[in-house]
Amino acid sequence: MHHQPWISGLAVALLLGVGAGWTPAQAAPLDCSQISVSEQVDRCAQQDKERADDALNQRYQALLERVHNLYPSSLLQEQEYLGKLKNAQRAWIKYRDSTCVLEAFEVEPGKPAHVTLINLCVTRLSNERTHYLDQLLAQ
Repeated sequence: MHHQPWISGLAVALLLGVGAGWTPAQAAPLDCSQISVSEQVDRCAQQDKERADDALNQRYQALLERVHNLYPSSLLQEQEYLGKLKNAQRAWIKYRDSTCVLEAFEVEPGKPAHVTLINLCVTRLSNERTHYLDQLLAQ
């Protein structure tokens, strides 16, 4: 499994032993290169997920715009391509979400470590999808 660079052996060990205590009110930006407690693992995973989601959404919007520019004289082709693209993206989101729940199966739902594992997975798969959309944009 591919992890973010800040996930070290210590961080993974902390992740598996995560306890309660972190609240969203403590969600100030965090330097994820200097992790020292398990709550930071959770927060860094959340930050990475949000960044990956933002990048994915930006690429998807850019692709929608590019499709509009590719078919200036054929509204039918544009609409057909957009329909296929939107269906593919919806199916991919279902795949991503179900895959990440599967990857976090061994940790009890509701526990901070469960959420963190899902966030790590969403980040990884969203980054892969962003790369794929980048390839579509380049064509």
